[in-house]
Amino acid sequence: MAKGRVRLPDDLSGLLRSEWDQILEQANLGAEDTLIARRCLVDKIPQIDVAEDIGIHRSTISHRLPRIIARAQQVKIRLNIP
Repeated sequence: MAKGRVRLPDDLSGLLRSEWDQILEQANLGAEDTLIARRCLVDKIPQIDVAEDIGIHRSTISHRLPRIIARAQQVKIRLNIP
């Protein structure tokens, strides 16, 4: 796997794009974290590329991702997505 790409936990790795759309809509992450989630977790774009695109440091993304992933897992359970 390329450096800077996120390895998703097993419970999130097989989600469809439509399921991700539901989760991210309901997660209430804020605009920037939603963009980070969509680009890194759904589109599988390396963190460094996402950081450059939105004008933040790659380390900021790597610090936010655990919280974003945890929230996605919570929302997935609440929405009863298998």
